[in-house]
Amino acid sequence: MKYPAIWLGGCLLCSVAIAEEPVRLAIGDWPPYTSPSNPKAKLIERIVTEAFRLEGLRTEYEYLPWKRSYLYVQEGKSDGTFPWNKTDEREREFIYNKIPLVRDEGVYFHLKSTKFDWHVFDDIRKYKVGYTIGYKQEQLYKKSGIEADPAMTADLNFKKMLAGRIDVYHTSKVVGYALINEHFTPAERKLFTHHPKVIEENVYYLLFSRKTPNGQQLADKLDAGLQKMIDSGAYAKLVAEYTEPSP
Repeated sequence: MKYPAIWLGGCLLCSVAIAEEPVRLAIGDWPPYTSPSNPKAKLIERIVTEAFRLEGLRTEYEYLPWKRSYLYVQEGKSDGTFPWNKTDEREREFIYNKIPLVRDEGVYFHLKSTKFDWHVFDDIRKYKVGYTIGYKQEQLYKKSGIEADPAMTADLNFKKMLAGRIDVYHTSKVVGYALINEHFTPAERKLFTHHPKVIEENVYYLLFSRKTPNGQQLADKLDAGLQKMIDSGAYAKLVAEYTEPSP
């Protein structure tokens, strides 16, 4: 008669152990959304951490180059990575949560001294283009036959732009100005601008690994926590703290 009680106790201990395991997330440096060093540049980290906290889960972050973060989750070395857009390929490779983490606009940045204009994508061929290794633009430019200059990190593209090595760089408007404000002097910031034409409306999600046994469960937990934040007004309040910086 004692055996069922012993077995039940063992199961309860297992459940507690599982609950205490952190959600392991591999991310890179993309202020103001993610940052290994700047506490004021962690908008999506704060959203994700709070959403999981509301569901009783802890988060643990590992900061890596974006390409490696992607591979870590693909291989099951980490539970998830963010922020990423949806693509057909990624939907086959990963499990997405359903509620967007954030939405923003993608634009082309350039120096005010550069006479840059574009109406269709093919117009970009006239300019020296930069991209960050591991970002979706890398494959887009390759498929389109557009020669583009690679950089390991997003901020290097702006440094190349200031040095005259590239003319334009496509990124999130919010992220672009955050990088400009972080890496350049007040006088240098005034040299940058962005083209008013919006390239895309970005909707970012968290990708969960299909090689971990609880990927779908974690995605559901994240969505449940996000919905609680939205319903309580906590989400809107947090996003409001991160207004678009100006150069």
